[in-house]
Amino acid sequence: MIGLPDVTSLYALLAFGISYWILKRFLFSPLSAILEAREQEEREAEAAYAESVKRLERAVAQGEDKLAAARRDSLKTREDLRAQGLSVLEKRLDEARAGATEEIARGSREIEEQAAGAARTLPERAAGLARELAEKVLGRKLAA
Repeated sequence: MIGLPDVTSLYALLAFGISYWILKRFLFSPLSAILEAREQEEREAEAAYAESVKRLERAVAQGEDKLAAARRDSLKTREDLRAQGLSVLEKRLDEARAGATEEIARGSREIEEQAAGAARTLPERAAGLARELAEKVLGRKLAA
């Protein structure tokens, strides 16, 4: 006897097609749209991150340049001030040397004047002391 063909495989194939269409329309398409949106956001975030890293690197480089320039300026200022200080020190030392030389010269003149005065009065005093000594030894006054 001839029987009816088995249509269950056709039903299974039809059920698979309908299920696939439903899943594609309500699950796969929205899910793939969500995943693509996430990937797009991820790419945008990576681009923003890369740009911010570049800006940060530029800002750091500019800051380092400014710091180096400030360091150079401060070193130059320090060297200028040191040179000015040495100049002032040399000037004051020269003034002190000149003052000391004048004081030494004045003291030498005073000593020479005192020595000359002592040399002028020495013969008179020597004669007076000799006379006084002779009077003490002889025990009497000498005639002038």
